[in-house]
Amino acid sequence: MANSIPKYARPEYERRFLVRDIPDLSVTAFRLIEDLYIDGTRLRLRKITRRDGDTQHKLCKKYPGEGDGPLAIVNIYLTSQEYDLLSTLAGKGVRKKRYDMVASALCIDVFEDHLAGLVLCEFEAESLAALDTFVPPPWIGRDVSDDPFFSGGHLASVDAAQLATKLSSLQFPAR
Repeated sequence: MANSIPKYARPEYERRFLVRDIPDLSVTAFRLIEDLYIDGTRLRLRKITRRDGDTQHKLCKKYPGEGDGPLAIVNIYLTSQEYDLLSTLAGKGVRKKRYDMVASALCIDVFEDHLAGLVLCEFEAESLAALDTFVPPPWIGRDVSDDPFFSGGHLASVDAAQLATKLSSLQFPAR
């Protein structure tokens, strides 16, 4: 596995789920995440804005895993000037509010704009063993980890009608 992960990347062990019953998020802190998937690349430009106005900028690249191996991810932290320059590149965007249910492990993403109605939950673990032992809370629905439709890069190019059709095919209503 070490040979398949690029030198400065770290392995990413995660699972993604549709949310069946959204828990009460009214007192849960969130951060606004604005992603730009840059056309013709596997690069994602990300702006994260916290409630207090603190903003973070990143450039990310994910590498596909081999077999059952983890994805590999590299993040570069940017200044606001670097972000502003790169944000002029052609790409497709996604906006979502991310609610941490368990810090650094379990979050709920409530999508906006063309993806309004989509609510996903992500579980991130430190190892494959920890990922395999995860017991989802009762409000979590279908596991869509292996469905490329629900990858961020693909979701950026989906319109509301395509999203509704996909959710309907899974017998899962939009929120």
